Amino acid sequence: MLKGSLPELFLDTDVAFDILSKREPHFHHSVQLLELAAKDKAALLIAESSLANLIYLSMDIYKLSNTEKRLLDFISACDVISGGKQIMLQALFSSFKDKEDALQYHTALNHGADYFITRNNSDYRNSSERLPVMTPAEFVALSRMK
Repeated sequence: MLKGSLPELFLDTDVAFDILSKREPHFHHSVQLLELAAKDKAALLIAESSLANLIYLSMDIYKLSNTEKRLLDFISACDVISGGKQIMLQALFSSFKDKEDALQYHTALNHGADYFITRNNSDYRNSSERLPVMTPAEFVALSRMK
């Protein structure tokens, strides 16, 4: 992160879906990330591949009401980033057990995100020191201390 710039928070699909679906008990902490972004205290990132998962979960699995509006509102608050072929290969050959998690993590790492935000810290034991993994609650607490 450049001095004076906003910290870039990459949102794992689970955190994004908690926001979209207002899934409790996780919604309370996850939506605070949107509030930080609205106050220009953080920039939110989401992978293009995560959006495909969110569309599928929201429309086909959980059949959320007003899905299109929810997705449009959410996407408007985020920068959408892509990994491409090289990142896909890195994810496939990584030591991550879950390759979808690996794809998201390597996309964020390659982009240069400052934090990877997930509810499942244990899924990211193989993460790099260059991209710290935190829960929404942990990041919100950290941002209050600054």
